[in-house]
Amino acid sequence: MIKRQAFEGIPYMRAKLPEPMSKTQLFNYLKERVTYKHDPKGIELVHTPQSFFEDNWHGKKAHGDCDDFTALSIAALKAQGIAEGRIDVALTGRSKRVPRHIYLKVDDQPFDLTNDFIGEERQYPYIQTIPLKLL
Repeated sequence: MIKRQAFEGIPYMRAKLPEPMSKTQLFNYLKERVTYKHDPKGIELVHTPQSFFEDNWHGKKAHGDCDDFTALSIAALKAQGIAEGRIDVALTGRSKRVPRHIYLKVDDQPFDLTNDFIGEERQYPYIQTIPLKLL
């Protein structure tokens, strides 16, 4: 679902983003514009980039959680011309049966908008990395 929502948002992000940007510039640009907000209890939301910025479930622009940030990041990276083969999706948690967090790695560098800086990574006992092209 995340890949589908992200790919739907690539044209929107092409129009929204200044070009060109390095990965670090893109991270900082997005980080300045997003606010973390938990999903409602018992509901898993995944916004397209357009709905995330313009009309999301929370009623506040650019509010969402890690899966929203992941879909947004995929769309933004693809809009900037980053090849799918350079992007991995990371699922982390206390065990492989209970993922707690999702984010991206680009060229093996964490790209997680829930953290303050590009390259930061929370340490969980379990991590599974899936190439975006395989999702």
